Amino acid sequence: MKKIIPLVLLSTFLFGCAGVGAKKQADPVLLSNAEVIAGKRQLLLGDFRVSFITFDKSSAKAESSMFSSDSGYARSTLRAKLAGVPDSVMQELTDAAYQDFVSKLKENGYSLADGSVLAANGEWQKLDMEASPKKITSSFKAITGGNQESSTFAPSGKSLIKMNIAKMMPYQVYSAANEVGMPILNVNYTVHFVYFGSETDYKANAYTDFKGAEYSAEVSAGQGIQVVPGSGLDLIMGVTSTFNDPNAKLSIGAPVVVPGPFGRSNDATSGFQKAANTFSAVMGMVSGGASSAKDIDITADPDVYAANAKKALLEANQRLTSALAAAK
Repeated sequence: MKKIIPLVLLSTFLFGCAGVGAKKQADPVLLSNAEVIAGKRQLLLGDFRVSFITFDKSSAKAESSMFSSDSGYARSTLRAKLAGVPDSVMQELTDAAYQDFVSKLKENGYSLADGSVLAANGEWQKLDMEASPKKITSSFKAITGGNQESSTFAPSGKSLIKMNIAKMMPYQVYSAANEVGMPILNVNYTVHFVYFGSETDYKANAYTDFKGAEYSAEVSAGQGIQVVPGSGLDLIMGVTSTFNDPNAKLSIGAPVVVPGPFGRSNDATSGFQKAANTFSAVMGMVSGGASSAKDIDITADPDVYAANAKKALLEANQRLTSALAAAK
């Protein structure tokens, strides 16, 4: 008789950086098309935004190899929600990051042209703008478990450029840069409140897996602020063509991490979800597959969250402006 024991583990860690193993660390800053930056000392600041993640999830699934006849599996999902950080704190963080970024640009030998240059440009005037903050929430959360949620802020008194359908800067930004004859600098940061890590294991209990197997899938989460990889800046100087790319990009490679707890974590798994977990485990003894999910709410101390997030954002500013200056 085939014996399958699906094991689903979920754990929540309050300290450290869960899931960081022995992988080679990415470079602090990744730079593409650096040669176009040389000699550019006067810039226009187009769009500055900071996105704060407020809900996210991670999953892990253990299953047998591709060539196995075994169809068993174990799947675990961990969902984390941030609470206790008001919009006013996120706005203050965005303003602080913006002011520090502008200051660091000037310290590194750059000057910023007056924003009226862009305001008077016909292509720039065609852009659709969005009010700040822009909030992204999940649909059908009870069915899908939800998707990443965030609040995106512009500096006080400013708006956000509406991205195109591919979630990229629209064509008019590139046209405007070409017409005004100065690089347009767009900056975007994403601040996350939790680390996710995962581990899966499959063990055949005989020379062939027909006689039984064990599966385990574990997802862990750790409190800690990070400016995530992919955050960064775009230096836009014109429209890209097949044979010419006049634009440069600097992005965060290794995340900017401020580890450690900033609030308290509570198990927020509903009674319905717990019952579903139990039912899946029981049925898994027959079907060979089991799933389990857990929800945690992290209620932040807003002062601690703000201090850690500000530290991460200012370090991200330092990385990017230093790399920009080195390339000029």
